[in-house]
Amino acid sequence: MSARVSAALPRQSAAGSGCDSRKPDLTVKKRTKRSRNDWTPPPNTAEQKARLDESRRKIALARRPVPQRRLILTLLTLFLVALGIFLGFSLPAHSLVSDLRSRGVATWAEVTSSPRDHFGSPGNIKIQFKGPKGEVETTLSDWGGRRPGGLAAGDPVPVTYDPHDPTRVLTTAWVKHPPVMTLPMFVCLVLSPFFLAGAIFLTVLRRRLLGARNTDPTMGDPKDEREHT
Repeated sequence: MSARVSAALPRQSAAGSGCDSRKPDLTVKKRTKRSRNDWTPPPNTAEQKARLDESRRKIALARRPVPQRRLILTLLTLFLVALGIFLGFSLPAHSLVSDLRSRGVATWAEVTSSPRDHFGSPGNIKIQFKGPKGEVETTLSDWGGRRPGGLAAGDPVPVTYDPHDPTRVLTTAWVKHPPVMTLPMFVCLVLSPFFLAGAIFLTVLRRRLLGARNTDPTMGDPKDEREHT
């Protein structure tokens, strides 16, 4: 009995040693990298993205403030004021030159006073000349808010006056070649289209925003916007 057991033990140990000699396969297969071009989006991704972009656009449009009517009316008022000032300088000046060219009388005048204004520009220059009814002492007319410079008291200057109204008098040089533009005229001419363009832009923007909110009920009631403008 003991002999059989001893004979079987070596066989089992040999068999056990044979099993231990086998090594398991621990090698891991490398995963193949997928490029971005191989990825295909789900079928509803494009529709969801389009809806998301549309909702974002509506939210941004709803949060955008609507230009107020007061601001538009203010810009229109400033445009009319600037245009009125420009015409107030331009029309009388051109009318004076036109009248003096048609019926003006040329003569020599003496400068009796040549003050300066607060900005250092020539002020109300007073002159004296012989008119149709005797000596005339008056102020030299301006052209578009500007008067000729370089005149001092006692200087002789050639002028042209209106025989119907000798107080309408201008230097002969400006009657022949008046200034093209004066500083007040230039400022008003530049500001008037700026104010008009701003009023038009805000009006178009206001109608666009209110029209978009009126067509889309989810963006709020446009009546509420009109009540605050």
